[in-house]
Amino acid sequence: MVVAGVLVAALPAGARAATPSAPASASHYDHMFVLVEENHGFSDVIGNPAAPNLNALAQKFGLATAYYGVSHPSEPNYVALLGGNTFGVSSDNPYWMNRVNKPSLITQLDQAGISWKAYLEALPYPGYQGICYPAKCNGAPDSDPLYVSKHVAIQNFAGSLNPVDWSRQVPIEQLNTDLSTGNVPAFSYVIPTECDDMHGDPPYCLDSGNPGDPQDQHLVAQGDTYLGNVVSSITHASFWAKGNNAITIVFDEGDDNGGCCDGRPGGGQVATVVVTSHGPRGARDPGRYNHYSLLSTLQQNFGLGCLEFTCDTARVTPMTPLFHVTGAPAIATTPLPVSNFPTPTPTPMEPTNYTTNTPSAAGWTVVPAPALGSSDNSLGGVAASSPTDVWAVGNYVPDKGASNQDATLTLAAHYDGTKWSTVPTPNVGPNFNTFYGVAAKDGKAWAVGDRLDAKFEARALIEAWDGTHWTVADIPQPGPMRDLLLGASAVSASDVWAVGEQQGSDGMFGTLAEHWDGTSWTAVPTPDPGTSGNHLYGVAALGPDDVWAVGQQNSAAAPDQGLIEHWDGMSWSVVPSPTQQTASALLDSVAGSGGQVWAVGEADDPMNGASPLVEQFQNGAWSTVALPGDGSNWTSLWGVTTANNKPWAVGTFVDLASGNNEALMLYQGNSGWSIVNAPNPGSGSNILGGVAASGNTLWAVGLYDNAGSNLPLIERHPS
Repeated sequence: MVVAGVLVAALPAGARAATPSAPASASHYDHMFVLVEENHGFSDVIGNPAAPNLNALAQKFGLATAYYGVSHPSEPNYVALLGGNTFGVSSDNPYWMNRVNKPSLITQLDQAGISWKAYLEALPYPGYQGICYPAKCNGAPDSDPLYVSKHVAIQNFAGSLNPVDWSRQVPIEQLNTDLSTGNVPAFSYVIPTECDDMHGDPPYCLDSGNPGDPQDQHLVAQGDTYLGNVVSSITHASFWAKGNNAITIVFDEGDDNGGCCDGRPGGGQVATVVVTSHGPRGARDPGRYNHYSLLSTLQQNFGLGCLEFTCDTARVTPMTPLFHVTGAPAIATTPLPVSNFPTPTPTPMEPTNYTTNTPSAAGWTVVPAPALGSSDNSLGGVAASSPTDVWAVGNYVPDKGASNQDATLTLAAHYDGTKWSTVPTPNVGPNFNTFYGVAAKDGKAWAVGDRLDAKFEARALIEAWDGTHWTVADIPQPGPMRDLLLGASAVSASDVWAVGEQQGSDGMFGTLAEHWDGTSWTAVPTPDPGTSGNHLYGVAALGPDDVWAVGQQNSAAAPDQGLIEHWDGMSWSVVPSPTQQTASALLDSVAGSGGQVWAVGEADDPMNGASPLVEQFQNGAWSTVALPGDGSNWTSLWGVTTANNKPWAVGTFVDLASGNNEALMLYQGNSGWSIVNAPNPGSGSNILGGVAASGNTLWAVGLYDNAGSNLPLIERHPS
């Protein structure tokens, strides 16, 4: 019912049930919105007290009770929703790998001259072409972004890789502007971040749990709050009551392989709610539908032809009963309050196990690596104070019965010259703590990352090793919304730098640098040359007045450019880096010796994919280095170091035959850069996240996938 304009969750007495055989014909809608949520089946959310807004909308307006996703994982469902077919897409790989050379709903709308926009939360600017934002995503340890193109799929269709279609993909803030001015397109595609769509998104918010557990309930509550606010903003707009308008809230996939309507096996039963200005009230539609049915509904409403499975009218039917115009008065909804769902935070002592798969190749040998418990363990940062004092850091997921088995906790491993062993580290977040980088000097070490605070907001984390134990450092937390640290480097035990990013209350990211002077940590101002966002991912402290930090800057249009900053002992300044013409540059790591400096990362081209990127500083200027190809179109370099004044870079590439990530290693010898075929111990993916030199020995760390579990990966090379 509606009381003083507020939706309440009771089902109205005498609410009618819509049926697929209802005699009503399809009615034309002036504006149609589609908002997509993530990874929850019908029973995970319908009736769930963590989702009062979704349930109130379902009970007051219309609910499809037999609607299914069409596939697993996420990306093929979005492709199907826009194209009427999955087109063989079966992974969440970048759109340039899962390219579809077929028309889509977007193509049809363009050809018919019908207006549309995609409102994408956390998009830095209209027409952003990256596969994620912030653009440092995946890797080791895994780092999820806020925005992901796999949850959009417009870019998968080759026909939409044009300036006009890019320009219609805009930040979510544009939605409020359009609603207030009445400049609302006929079709609006609303995609929240991985934090606000119930997906889960470490390091920016919680990881997902099992349906119904406290961690998942917290995510459902966060997503429900978001959709309640979005629906309210739309239904309060001046146009809402003046014509026929609809909002469809749909989940991409559920918990099993249930399906229908040319989608068998499918993606499981999911909740789909239809909110209309003058349509059904209290309707429950038992018609069998899936994403093809929703696409067919949109096509019929806008007078478009069919595509792929939407042409099979015997099996795929539009959702007409939920869109029938009844003449009911318009309702401006008000978001319901959502309860707080705390999560358990015990940190049990897990037993240490060692990996046993130790192949060798190209002079590199996989060594036994310590892992805590039997769940996922991942390493990504490595640094050496001496040949007998090496640290590798990352995270692990506990698996003891008394633990929060959805938590992510910090992991530190130490090499004493003989073997690697785990060393306990404190965890201060409610259930997420991780390390991304580490610095070591003179028997001391500093591990950097982030943790979630009591408000479940991401905050920078530094832990210091004093030679005996790890302690949490008291550091600045300058980001009004979030701050994270992603790289560290030390000149001495009293001169240490950590870099990362901070997010303002307006959602824009800026650079972050923090310095240890032997007494305290302070935030040191750094430039933000990009007008839409700036990030620092790696740092190399070569001397007290010679520190380099690298990352990415975002302005008003693609391509995005690499960001290089330098500390001269007095202040940070931007140093010009090579300009990319078509591919967006991202620099993840930096190292230097012998008067030369190298920065590594990737260059992402929307047409040709991602390739490894190495830039070199010599004779006072940066230049791009020519590299050998690896036969992949998704390649990243995550770490770089120098040994005997020669650079080594590590990362990963996607093997096109298997679809797995494989370790990538590059070395610059006297005759130039070459690919080093380092060992890959995993039966699945193998990812190297960091590399460091210790005397005449090189260490590379990361993770490998063995039968579905991530195990710590440590490789050694005598330099």
